[in-house]
Amino acid sequence: MEAMTVKDIYQRIDRDVPFACAENWDNCGILAGDPNAEVTKALLALDITSPVIDEANAIGAELIISHHPVIFDPLRSVGRNSTVGKLLRYGISAICTHTPFDMSPCGMNKGLYDLLSGPLGLCPMDKSLPLEDMGNGMCIGRIYDLNAPLEPKDMAVRLKAALGCTVVRYTGGGYIRRAAISSGAGSSMVNDAIAGGYALITGDLRHNNFVDAINAGISVFDCGHYHTEIIFTRLMRDLLHDTGILLYTAENSTDPVSYII
Repeated sequence: MEAMTVKDIYQRIDRDVPFACAENWDNCGILAGDPNAEVTKALLALDITSPVIDEANAIGAELIISHHPVIFDPLRSVGRNSTVGKLLRYGISAICTHTPFDMSPCGMNKGLYDLLSGPLGLCPMDKSLPLEDMGNGMCIGRIYDLNAPLEPKDMAVRLKAALGCTVVRYTGGGYIRRAAISSGAGSSMVNDAIAGGYALITGDLRHNNFVDAINAGISVFDCGHYHTEIIFTRLMRDLLHDTGILLYTAENSTDPVSYII
């Protein structure tokens, strides 16, 4: 097999996770490094943090592939020990997938369905409905009928076990017969859930989202941004299994939040 470059890996991801479908506020793609650099090892992580970069350098990885962008807001400076500065100093490139991976039928939607379909009793994926349908199978989430209705507390318990959450924040309500799943920050989906009369399972909700859900009599579930998206590393490993490069899952790709329960 011929040597792979950063650009080759980008193009391989782009086949199933089209970067052109990114939300207009997003920043994704090759965000640091040399597109023509050869890649023999890549480190997979949810976020590119300083410890993740040190880990990549220690194992000799030329590339980090992450879900969240290492550059999101415009940078006014790049210090030697900043995340971008360390990437450049160590000669490590970065590919960040973000919203295209959220929307891809082989990305977060598929990964969360595989985790939750059994515990929640979800209908087959091909019988589900898209949230914010972008066409070509791309959508920000999906709506599923449940094979049997669940009480909100029962659903919260099942979500906690399936996703390995430290905590699940949720609102009560009547029996749940239909639920939407959108990974990460899905607060913008609450109004759609209210209008459609279904529950919403996501990762980031604000106080007013819970209040609105209670007033509308629907259930919403905040399972944590990290816990709804850490499946990224496994899904990306599956996507790139035939590239010939060595793929490592970052040990330092951990929940940035600490909890007292």
